[in-house]
This record gives sequence, structure tokens and C-alpha cells, in this order.
Amino acid sequence: MNTRFTLAAALLLASAASFSASAQRDNRHMEKGVTTTLHNDTASQDDVERHMKENAPNAPNDNGLPRFAIVGRDHEFYLGIGMQFLGEGVFTWGDAMPSAYDFVPAAMTNPTPGNGGSTQFAWQTSSVYLNFVAMPKNENKIGIFFKANFTGDGNSFHCSHLYAKYRRLTLGRTNSLFTDGAAQPMTIDDQGPNGYPSITLFTAYWEQRLYKNLTGAIGIDAPTASMTTGSSTSTVNQRIPAIPLYLQYAWDGGDSHVRLSGIVRPLQYRNLAEGSNSTLVGGGIQISGMTKVVGELQANFNAAYGRGIGSYLQDDSGLGMDAVASNETGKMTTMETFGITGGLSYAFSPRLSTNLVYSHLLNGRPDNASVESDKYRYGDYVAANVIYSFNRFVSAGIEYDYGHRKTFAGESLHANRLQCQLAVTF
Repeated sequence: MNTRFTLAAALLLASAASFSASAQRDNRHMEKGVTTTLHNDTASQDDVERHMKENAPNAPNDNGLPRFAIVGRDHEFYLGIGMQFLGEGVFTWGDAMPSAYDFVPAAMTNPTPGNGGSTQFAWQTSSVYLNFVAMPKNENKIGIFFKANFTGDGNSFHCSHLYAKYRRLTLGRTNSLFTDGAAQPMTIDDQGPNGYPSITLFTAYWEQRLYKNLTGAIGIDAPTASMTTGSSTSTVNQRIPAIPLYLQYAWDGGDSHVRLSGIVRPLQYRNLAEGSNSTLVGGGIQISGMTKVVGELQANFNAAYGRGIGSYLQDDSGLGMDAVASNETGKMTTMETFGITGGLSYAFSPRLSTNLVYSHLLNGRPDNASVESDKYRYGDYVAANVIYSFNRFVSAGIEYDYGHRKTFAGESLHANRLQCQLAVTF
């Protein structure tokens, strides 16, 4: 299947479900009126739901809104314990894609003879979560959120989020400030757009309303690095945290926004020729947002550029693309990275929605360095889906994914995937 035909198929699938609309991006994430309060008739369902949404991650794949909540006496706390089962049937053809639940263009490999297609089933992204808000009516409001799935080694339990909120401070394991989760397009594929900045780590940040619809934030991210060293360089323990920050302007009651983000990212390595440690300073900028286009048609967009920030973009994570060995003995240099993502969403009704996504990631070879020929140069990602909610507990969706990977040597790989998903949320 050639590239033109594949892209056309994706566009056709999305447009087939997009003739009329009146709803939100994703029924499971932006839903309203689904949380029922238990044993407290005086509690406002809308108020409980609002506080729990504010406490949960805002990426569309990070469901954190439980179907039932316990409200303490005098509204001292809101507590919801939820679970989401995600069962998927997946058929992949073209070049090989190792994961049944993550469609990652960078991970594609040549299939062995006779293995050009595969049928797989996945459940590992199913999750359990706890959403707790204390003193919701008080300026000293405290929130705790925990979520785990089964994507660890050998399908082991994996903590994806565990953090606390106090006033405007967030502390714990969650997404970096450089990730604009609300603007990320909705995909059934768990990873999502290959060129979108998304990383989960230990972080701390402070958010502040600056003026009416204008907010800002600054934080620190735990120091991490993924580098490709040479014969005269080696990796060392990272010592200096990264510093992410943003300014955001919102309108339409917060349903639309545009965000300008930045990050400063120091990277340490060992100069074996001199027997000393050295530090590179990388950094990047990003513009992202979501807005209504015409009627109920909504657009999501993002463009990120920087040096030394490969780990922050989906497809570059773990590939040693933050920095590479320089041609100069004992030196390293940061890699240049550019990612762009666009998405459109529309819906027939509050129960039926459709999403179309395109993303591109490009890695640039530094002038003073040689990059291994099999390293990931650029990739493309296309997803088109239709999602239907039967009720507040059960929804189902179908999605087509296309991925393209090209190395610095010019080798190209292509993969296609059709996946169906059943989601049961409590």
C-alpha cells in the first residue's frame, strides 16, 4: 500500500463520520454529568465533578473522572476510586510494529519473511485510579491523584501518575509543564502523535493566574538524559534539573486556549580525553492550543523546536537523541529536533465523535557530528477514529493508524494498523 493511498484512506475514514456535530473531542474525557455522589444529597454533582477534573491530568488518554464519589461531612473531602478496562483487537500490516497498544513509527522494523501482518489483542492500558480532593471550598484545597496501568515489563503494574496539589503547587510524578495535555489530539493508540511533546517524570511546578484569562507557570523536571556517546565520551548521572515554563491565554470558558512554552535543559556527560565532566545546555520552545473553528468543529495544534529535547517528544524517547558524540575528541553536541501536530475533531452528538490527527517529527544532524546511519531521521503519523458512547460506563471505538519511518541512511519503513477498542469505565 503506497503512502498516497494510505493517507487518502485515513481522510476518508474521518470524513465519513463528520457531516454534522454537536459535542466534545472525546466522550470519555470531556464528558459531563457522569459522577454520582454517594450518601450525600446536599452535594452538587457539578461541583464534585469540576474539582475532580481540575485534580486529574488533562490529556485525553488520561481518564481520571470516576463514576462514583464519596462526599465527606460538610463537604470536607471528595473521594473517587475508579477503574477503566480498555480491551483492544489489533490488526497490523506492512512493516513490523512490536507493541500491540503503542503505535510508534520510530519502533518499526523489517518483518521476517511470512510475517507481513499480525493480529494481536491488548488490555495493558487498562487502569485503576484514585482522585481525592480535601477542603474543596477552602483556599487551602489539597488534591492527590494516583493512576497505574499494566504497561510495565512483563505486563507488571506501572505507576503513570502519583502527585499532590496544594493551592497552585503540583509535586510528584506526572507530565512535565512542557506537555500541553489539553491540546493533544485524541487517539485510541496509547502513545498518540509521534511529534507531540509528552513525558512523564518527577516534577514540581507553580501555576498562577496573571490577568483574567492569562495564566503562567514555571517548574523543575527531574534531570534525565538519553545520549549516544562515542569512544571518547560516556554518560554520567544527571545533576541539574530542567526548567519548563509557559504562558497561556484561554477563552470560551477555558474550552479554547493558546500556550507558549519553553524549556531549559542542561545535559551532563564525561569527557574521557580530559578526564572531566562537561555540561551542554539544550532548550526548546513550543506553541500549542485548541480552538473552535466553525460551529462545533474543533482544531488542536502544536509545533515544538529545540536542541537537546528529544526525550520530551514521543517518538524520540529512549533513542539517544538528546545529544550525540561530536567529531571533536571528547566532545558531545545536542541534536536538533522539530515536531508538529495537527488534529480536527467533530461529533454527531454527545455520544458520537470523530478525530483526525497528523504528526511529523524531524531530527537534524549537527554540523560537527556524525550520526549513525540507522538512527531515526524523521517520521510521519496519521490516525483517524470514530468513538461511540453507549452510556456513561461503556464506549467503543475504531481507529486506523499509519506510520512512516526514515533513517539517516535513507531507509524507509511503513506500517498500517486497524484497531477496535471497548472501554468500560467506573
